[in-house]
Amino acid sequence: MDSDGRFVVSGQIRTHEQGSGIMTQSDWVIRPATPADRSAVLALINAVQPHIPWSTDQYEWQFTAGTAGAAEVRVVECDNTLVSLYVGTRKHLWVNGEILPGIMVQDVLTHPNYRGKGMLNALTTSFLNEMRERNECGYTFPNKLSENSFRRSGWSEVMPVPALECNIASQERATDLAIEISAFDSSVDTIWPAAGFRVGVVRSAKFLNWRYTRPSNVYRRFIVPDVGFYILKTYDRGTQKVMHICDLVLYERARELCRSILTSVKSLAAQSGASLLTCWIPLGHPYRHLFEDMGFAPDVRNDRFMFATGPTRL
Repeated sequence: MDSDGRFVVSGQIRTHEQGSGIMTQSDWVIRPATPADRSAVLALINAVQPHIPWSTDQYEWQFTAGTAGAAEVRVVECDNTLVSLYVGTRKHLWVNGEILPGIMVQDVLTHPNYRGKGMLNALTTSFLNEMRERNECGYTFPNKLSENSFRRSGWSEVMPVPALECNIASQERATDLAIEISAFDSSVDTIWPAAGFRVGVVRSAKFLNWRYTRPSNVYRRFIVPDVGFYILKTYDRGTQKVMHICDLVLYERARELCRSILTSVKSLAAQSGASLLTCWIPLGHPYRHLFEDMGFAPDVRNDRFMFATGPTRL
């Protein structure tokens, strides 16, 4: 590792001086990204996922504007080109009633021409050891292409997080007790601490107003007075219109009203022309049985997993 925090690999097996991994590919470097890398990072992302293109606004929103601080971004440089990316966005985590700094690992990718050379595994191991050295909590929700690299590098597989879906009939109707809003105010800050969750990302007004202003996405935000809040978005899946429940948090004392809220959401989906309602809910989530009662079933095509790491005291 040089004085700039870079780990250079050249022609033989080399080990990070702090034990963060073994890499066998020659002539590539792991280093922190800098603001000057923005164009190259965008070029890499758009080369790997041209069907989900990123703009400069998306980059700034994801990497610099997060409410817990700028993201930790690591890249692999090879042939004077950025060819692999590993991002940890900063979050405020709620762990047994205590708010702790944490990291969500996401935007993990490698250019197709450079896959199979150990870069992703090296990035994963290196980043995990950095987090351990800082005594940080972390979690990730990887896609199928990258989840095995987390298993190999020492992340703990916490639980499956299957997608749930529910078909919507055009005649769905309900009285909606929710109020649609353009942004959250500080009154929402009382909901998360009283929601009864043991672990999660703190849903403050500040966080929600950042999270649900992601560029190129349109969200609908709702408050149910004295009950909780939820956020929806609608998108096209081929010829099918889908409504997705992005977030739903209720006061613990109001959990049983989840069924009524889902009835209202079904009605909104029908009114918007959506034929399918979807969400991600891990096994063991306190609302899961309520979703199942309302007709939601696992989407067997989406069997992703949650991984985590953190101080042993947790």
